[in-house]
Amino acid sequence: MLKFLMVSEIRLKLLFNLYESSKSIKELESEFQKKSGNISRGLNELKSCGLITRQSNKQYAITSTGYLVTQNLKDLMKTFENIDNNRAFWENHSLKSIPNKHLKELSFLNDSSVIKSNITEFAKPINIYLKNIKLSKDIRIILPVYSKIFMDTIYDSIILYDGHLDLITTENILDLIIKSDSDRYFRSLVRDKKVDYYIVDDIANIFFTTTNTFTSLFLFFDDVVFDSSEMLFNDDELVLKEAERFYESYKEHITD
Repeated sequence: MLKFLMVSEIRLKLLFNLYESSKSIKELESEFQKKSGNISRGLNELKSCGLITRQSNKQYAITSTGYLVTQNLKDLMKTFENIDNNRAFWENHSLKSIPNKHLKELSFLNDSSVIKSNITEFAKPINIYLKNIKLSKDIRIILPVYSKIFMDTIYDSIILYDGHLDLITTENILDLIIKSDSDRYFRSLVRDKKVDYYIVDDIANIFFTTTNTFTSLFLFFDDVVFDSSEMLFNDDELVLKEAERFYESYKEHITD
């Protein structure tokens, strides 16, 4: 079906056009500035696949199947466009530890900004991350690495805003968190139900954070080397909702 649509510009344009509203063949001819024979052939081909239908008023309309196919095509084309915009970020990092299902779901981040270190701001991604964590109340994190400065800032935010941390990590990372927490913030916050954590044996190499104010993603160069020099960042409200759904989907999958 994808090949059938993508190899024909006229089919694709007709489908996207009828996705917006029903139209007569005369209206389509006027908009496309093409001969009626080309328009009619394209319409008949789409109709034979059940993607559009001809109504009693002689207008062509998209079917339920056509609507779903077109919606997925729009999402796919947007994903291709956005991946191309952030191609270097994805190509410079290892993705092999991320299950295909969740790698696909990460497409909601493709329109995010890439924050990079530079000569004058070597720790720019980390500083922006910490700045935004300090303003966050509800925090969800997939944590395959440990950093005391990250955890201390998260503790401060939870305490300041009466917030909550939902954490997915490994036994090794949890041990590091507990051993390095000299003030015992972590255990105290767990006891006060300010922290819920889930221990897994196999975690993807994604340091993923989503909060009520932002979402971010750090990746690894390979299986062991974490890259703190680049971060995908987004604070769009709609993206935050998708980020929360991604986190819950990942948690359901990996803790099942």
